[in-house]
Amino acid sequence: MENGMVNEIIESAKALRHELHQNAELSEHEQITKRILMEYLERRTKLELHDMGAWFYAVYRAKTDCAKTDGAKKRIAFRADMDALPIDEGGLLPYCSKNRGVSHKCGHDGHSASLAAFAEYLDKTGCENDIFLLFQHAEENGAGAAVCQKLIELEHIDEIYGWHNMPGFPLGSVAVHTGCAACASKGVIIKFMGKNSHASQPENGKNPAFALAELIGAIPGLVKQAAGECGAEKAGGREGAKSQSPMAAFGADGMVMCTVIGAGVSSREDMQKAEAFGTSAGFAFLSLTIRAESEARMDALEKSLIDLAHGTAGSHCLSFTVEYSDPFPETRNDARCAERVRRAAISLGLEIARWDEPFRSSEDFGYYTKKTKGALFYIGCGEAHAPLHTVEYDFSDELIETAVRLFAQLASDRLIG
Repeated sequence: MENGMVNEIIESAKALRHELHQNAELSEHEQITKRILMEYLERRTKLELHDMGAWFYAVYRAKTDCAKTDGAKKRIAFRADMDALPIDEGGLLPYCSKNRGVSHKCGHDGHSASLAAFAEYLDKTGCENDIFLLFQHAEENGAGAAVCQKLIELEHIDEIYGWHNMPGFPLGSVAVHTGCAACASKGVIIKFMGKNSHASQPENGKNPAFALAELIGAIPGLVKQAAGECGAEKAGGREGAKSQSPMAAFGADGMVMCTVIGAGVSSREDMQKAEAFGTSAGFAFLSLTIRAESEARMDALEKSLIDLAHGTAGSHCLSFTVEYSDPFPETRNDARCAERVRRAAISLGLEIARWDEPFRSSEDFGYYTKKTKGALFYIGCGEAHAPLHTVEYDFSDELIETAVRLFAQLASDRLIG
């Protein structure tokens, strides 16, 4: 890369990142964010822009002097997310969010700015393959990629890559895991409906408190059953397998987990705290996040939970309902694509960070890898960097150049394999 040109692109992308940070928007509300990005690309590149409503993509078509003589060019996509989180950052940054209670505390502003910088680099230098740059909405709630995956079939994508910044890894290092890279997960809300009565005459009502307690108490056994738990040795000796948490279990197919997010018993169906102490409760709820390295194991846990809730409701003469929220598929990296990421990093002299097991957190990038080959990888932003989803967190601008250089390598055929 020509240093002067690259430096100008990177500095412009940093300013773009700060502008995106100031205009942070929640999932499925990214109108200003999208407009800023599209106007930036219109102003600084000649790429095709395709407005898809909540999201958009840009296309670089291989020019005649760049394309391969045998015509066997590939169609490679790169994904960046662009939504923010419901966190008030306190106005400490010079480019702090203008939207109170909403801020980029996961770094999606940096991901989008990096992809925009790569778009400009492609426009100026060319490539032997057709490149598709996907700017995705609503990653945080898992809704975005479920919609944007239509790009894969619409444009016949051969490979797709995405990245996330990651505190705890050395600055500028690259981590990629073959196979499951991020767990499947789903929010489950179970509600029991009984009947209120006077607190001095609970026999005249149907209090769901004991049904709720039974269900919570059964969670460790259901988790072990879903995992087919085989112990740390058979699970590969992973550190996570040594955890004594009753909410997690490890089997031959990896981790299965059920986390209690909220629970309550009330005399009011809306669960507000204004309780009448003369009234025995008639309503209960249990909010859970279930997750696993495979969707099959997660589905097995879900079925066991719902079957038990149904049986428990029946034995206590209660009715019950189930609601779901924020579903994420497992993200499974293709072995060849993961190896291309490693080779790209090594070719640039970047450190390969050790990453021995999937992240427990979820990523909707898995919708893409169900449709075509691909890989999700991580770039470290420093071992002492503030964690994601905290008030103190801010994206590291120095990662923009690292991401652009990696994208450029992955877009090219210089990497064999």
